[in-house]
Amino acid sequence: MTAARASRVAAVAFAAVALLGACAGPAGPPAAPSGESPAATAVALPDPIRLAGVPFVAQPDWQCGPASLAMVLAAAGREVPVARLAERAFVPGLQGALQAEMLAATRAQGMLATELPPSLDALRAELADGRPVVVLQNLGLSFAPHWHYAVLTGVDVRAREVVLHSGDTPSLAMPLDTFERTWARGGRWAFAVTPPDRMAAAAEEAAAVRAVAGLERADAAGAARAWEALVARWPNSRLGWFGRGNRLLADGDPRGAIGAYRAALAVDPGFADAWNNLARALEASGRLDAARLAADRAVSIGGARADAYRDTRASLDGR
Repeated sequence: MTAARASRVAAVAFAAVALLGACAGPAGPPAAPSGESPAATAVALPDPIRLAGVPFVAQPDWQCGPASLAMVLAAAGREVPVARLAERAFVPGLQGALQAEMLAATRAQGMLATELPPSLDALRAELADGRPVVVLQNLGLSFAPHWHYAVLTGVDVRAREVVLHSGDTPSLAMPLDTFERTWARGGRWAFAVTPPDRMAAAAEEAAAVRAVAGLERADAAGAARAWEALVARWPNSRLGWFGRGNRLLADGDPRGAIGAYRAALAVDPGFADAWNNLARALEASGRLDAARLAADRAVSIGGARADAYRDTRASLDGR
């Protein structure tokens, strides 16, 4: 594939993924209503849940974000010094860490960072799967916020208590009502860290797609494993199959990519991006007639990237 053709594939490759939305802003997303996550409540959750042996890292000044990240990375099997994480996640001018940078710093270590549904049950589901969770709290007031990252290691619903690695205190007990208020003021934002080949227990499909697409920019090999895990978890994920196809095509496996794009199209026959990239994969496999037919389908469906589809079809005319 020529450089020009590769650039046309890249222009379409993650356009659909990008439509799912970007990471939260520096002050946290708006508070979302508490509710049960279907992923979290598919099975009964134990109570209490408390994880033993979660590494504790005391935070340097203002560095609750990098310290929290170091703890959950270590729990997931990746020990990284706080100072190295702070290079990516800490913003000295803000004396804190932005949510987007927390996610990016995780992915820079080759791990998946998946935002969780804004419900206590989602947090409990992760703990029940043996995984601590980074949570964002506002320990101040709505008009005078004091943003703080901590690591949730336990929840006892009956006793109305949670356990956190927080600041300089390991296994800090906090009343559940206090936690829920401070977490709600932080937008109920939380994320889990997993190896690339494992999805977070409470993850929802759209958040998982965003997580793997984010990993693509840091670790292509890890993303390849993550797309495989994602479609194993959600076999009807059109964006999961689309992302897997893009990764296979970029890795020089057009035949594998063809199968992935066809799986995406079996879920959504009107997915123009998948038709376009299927045409590219068929072209790379030497199946030019089939490639032209696939490109024609993309052009006929049209949409916001219709010009890219027409470019694909025009390039095939010269073959």
